[in-house]
Amino acid sequence: MINKYKVLLTKIRCRVCPGAYKRALIKWAQQVGLKTPTLLLSFDCDTSRDAKASLHVQRYLHKYGITAAFAVPGELLDANWGDYSELLDLGAKFVNHGYRCHAEVDDKTGKPFSTFTYRDATDEVWKEDILLGHRLLTKLTGEEPQVFRTPHFGEFNSLKQLENLYRYLSTLGYRVSSSTTPVFGVINGGAYSVAPGLVELPLNGCLSKPTQLIDSWGFLSAPDALGREKLVDELGQYVQLFEKNVPVLLNLYFDPADIANEVEVLEALSKLSVGHSLGLDDREVSSLAKNVM
Repeated sequence: MINKYKVLLTKIRCRVCPGAYKRALIKWAQQVGLKTPTLLLSFDCDTSRDAKASLHVQRYLHKYGITAAFAVPGELLDANWGDYSELLDLGAKFVNHGYRCHAEVDDKTGKPFSTFTYRDATDEVWKEDILLGHRLLTKLTGEEPQVFRTPHFGEFNSLKQLENLYRYLSTLGYRVSSSTTPVFGVINGGAYSVAPGLVELPLNGCLSKPTQLIDSWGFLSAPDALGREKLVDELGQYVQLFEKNVPVLLNLYFDPADIANEVEVLEALSKLSVGHSLGLDDREVSSLAKNVM
């Protein structure tokens, strides 16, 4: 059973011995019978600038047989449905990302900043936000969403918060959550059961620094961003595994507006097409889950 001490010790282990992370990813894949390197790609669309960017990015990836999932707050999805609906024609799917807008773009810096987070909300508030997002997605697409991701990835990640989240998602019939940081993948594997019928898919970290999430915020947008060159290098390390046909599950997410004009980043993602590209809601992925409840 996972506890806060195990999480802390795993983080320390990953910092002291980063190579253990890659070994853990490969070992888990072997244990669950994953035959090929597999990509799960998604995008968090947190501001209005992401609508057009999403189309640009998905059209590019579509040429390589890569289809992504898009997590869009309900208010933004509704306001920009004319653009987002075109993603459906490209095979993309939508992830419930709550209803309220939770970020704005600073006019001076051009960078996003938080306006709402589940971390600071009461249980009643974040539950209602999930439900409203669920209802809107159902109305717009004609299908109930199967996948959920918390706003502001990693902010709602304490064991108690996750326990409450999973319990609520289970009552709504969700099959997949993808809301946890790389350390959970080291402990539990790339897919694991967290409630009846519900599987968690943790995001991947850097092979050189496992506790560092691979995302556009940490590498391109944050005040202390690590930079484009470092992001391309980290993606390149996974590309090498894919090109060598090493079975590994790679779960990545970015903000579309952050990478829409980043040619090197898009090229690195396209090289992952040598592996298998699946959706977050694909039963082939959820079937890999082990029970850690």
